[in-house]
Amino acid sequence: MVFFEAPHRTQATLTAMAEAFGAERAGAVCRELTKTHEEVRRGALADLVGWAAEGVRGEVTLVVAGADPVAALAGDPDTLRAAVAEREASGTSRKEAIVEVARLAGIPRREVYNLVHGT
Repeated sequence: MVFFEAPHRTQATLTAMAEAFGAERAGAVCRELTKTHEEVRRGALADLVGWAAEGVRGEVTLVVAGADPVAALAGDPDTLRAAVAEREASGTSRKEAIVEVARLAGIPRREVYNLVHGT
């Protein structure tokens, strides 16, 4: 998602985004794009809020990463099983894959374990 924001509202906007999208969602504050003093600051939204507290000047563009597809479809058992299988296929152990998918989906590991093992 891309947002154009006034410099004096940047911190408040980033704070609202961190609350709405999650403090750990990746983002970037781009300042003075295509100009001599171009600056791009990347990080978690919570970190960018702290950086913007010092004050931001110039034309500001905010870029926020999209939601993780696993987290977006946490209620879909087939998607969760597929996410575990995909990680296993890339060399991750089943246990680690289950833990990672559960963390991304925001659900207990036991729930993902039961889906994968059919219990």
